[in-house]
Amino acid sequence: MSDAWVCPECGLDYGTLHPPFAITAIKSFPRRYSEALAPSSGTEDNDAVIRTRPAPAVWSALEYSAHAADLMHEFTTILQRMNDEDKPELPFNDPDEQVVSQKWNEQAKDAVLERMKTGADALVKQAERVDAEGWKRTATFEWGERDLLIMLQNAVHEGVHHLRDVDNVLGQVRGGTN
Repeated sequence: MSDAWVCPECGLDYGTLHPPFAITAIKSFPRRYSEALAPSSGTEDNDAVIRTRPAPAVWSALEYSAHAADLMHEFTTILQRMNDEDKPELPFNDPDEQVVSQKWNEQAKDAVLERMKTGADALVKQAERVDAEGWKRTATFEWGERDLLIMLQNAVHEGVHHLRDVDNVLGQVRGGTN
């Protein structure tokens, strides 16, 4: 993956995600996820809507949001270790295991949104610690070596991509054509 990669599903272009822009995007996630999970009307059973899976293999809007919130915390640790350690070997959690073990669909919406806020805030603080040369620091993951900039870009991609998933799921659950 290079900084010119474009996600074929959501269209996010890594080449546009230079650190200041990426940090601004991360700062927007708490507001954007809160807006996405808000009721569409005063009569909607929002709790039921955000917990509904449109198909057995498709997560609910709350599950995608909880996953994105947890990733903000995970990327905070990744950025911190990559900035502070020389070439660390880092694990990455399997979300299909986490959706069950963390019971994402059983969590309170407000708790998920608070976790998104604290995670995004912490990630921004870690990103702001990185100096110009620090973005080239690397770590090894099970899929290979990545630099710190790519991991910041991945964090933004995860937030944007899963926000799109939330919107698509809610459109399906509410009877739209997303």
